[in-house]
Amino acid sequence: MNQADLLKLSNHEIEARAIEAVIAYERAAGRMAVDLRSKKDALVDVESFDDTTGEKRLIEIKAFGGAGRGDFLWLEPNQVEAFETDPAAHLYLVTNVRSADPSAIRILDLAGDQLRERIEQKREKHYFEVPMPVALYDDLVASAASLPALVGTGFLLQILDGVIALHDRGYHRTRFAVTWAPDGLHVRLHVGRESEMPGDPLQVTTSDLILSTSLEDVQRTAREFAGVMIPAWWDRDQIADQLLAALPPMEPAGDDPEYRDHLRELYERHRAAGTLPLTDGEGGAWG
Repeated sequence: MNQADLLKLSNHEIEARAIEAVIAYERAAGRMAVDLRSKKDALVDVESFDDTTGEKRLIEIKAFGGAGRGDFLWLEPNQVEAFETDPAAHLYLVTNVRSADPSAIRILDLAGDQLRERIEQKREKHYFEVPMPVALYDDLVASAASLPALVGTGFLLQILDGVIALHDRGYHRTRFAVTWAPDGLHVRLHVGRESEMPGDPLQVTTSDLILSTSLEDVQRTAREFAGVMIPAWWDRDQIADQLLAALPPMEPAGDDPEYRDHLRELYERHRAAGTLPLTDGEGGAWG
């Protein structure tokens, strides 16, 4: 990675960002994940559970600001204990955490026989030093699951859900608009304050205070919006946080529940139908 594209993060911030990515990653895979770091007797960082299959994962997370390729894995005694006693334990290597582009973050799953073989090679000091051959690292990269991707409709619904999350926090003067571009091949997305997007239907001004983009119906793991690359696995609160950071200052007045309820109805209707959440019509689809 280019050094200019790296975020300045403390070790604590790197760990927190990695765990946030893992919890979102597990959620995207249909598993509910819980951060165990505040639990006194926890052996690992995260526990996830799949209600459908009954699969339970104990997940230890090793975060790397960069690629981490060829690095040793530093494990604490309780972590080694978890790996040696639970055959279903997983060690997630979360790489490129300092990247300014969230879609560059990779989650490499070291588990099963590969994990057991690594643990057998541990060297005890006042900690455990686990060799991590570059060949194994490259195998993990090659077999890593693809990051979740969304088509244009899915991205619009993702942003709409983030706007609704802002309304749930009381920011009722946040507005959301989706319209067809003149070419009929793209749609335009706008998020802004009511002062820049007044009326019903909304009138989108040319103000640079509005967050806007044009998008097409292709699958992407991340799209640029609100000043960053927003990955498909971000949840509504992560998107709400970014929108709040990118928009001009607002106060959470909580004074327009009718518009909030309108957005909720728009989201539920188009999510169920898989259609575009157009705000100037009944919705539709590409092509």
